[in-house]
Amino acid sequence: MIGMDRRTGRAVSDTEQLISRLGQVMTTPKGARNRLRDFGSDVLKYYSANITPTTALLMKSAASDALTEPVNGLLDFECSKINIHPREAGCVMEFVGVFNGKTETVSVPLNV
Repeated sequence: MIGMDRRTGRAVSDTEQLISRLGQVMTTPKGARNRLRDFGSDVLKYYSANITPTTALLMKSAASDALTEPVNGLLDFECSKINIHPREAGCVMEFVGVFNGKTETVSVPLNV
């Protein structure tokens, strides 16, 4: 599948497109789109809190829910593990799973 990176506007495919789609879904609050109310995730609800083990678990749960929502268009990615790595300016979510028949590990920055 070929898509467009929302930040640069250049064409992306394969793993780059997966990273772009994951970033878009994880940083869009659920209900923010008028015609697609189910698009997005609840990850940002917990983003402003200090990242404790409890907050990280809530963020992972929200991300997992977003991955299984058909309107998000991520059903072609079978996620097996989600990690959260705090950074000075936000955090990075790391997704491990099968995409296009290959096991992929992709990192998505959440510095919104």
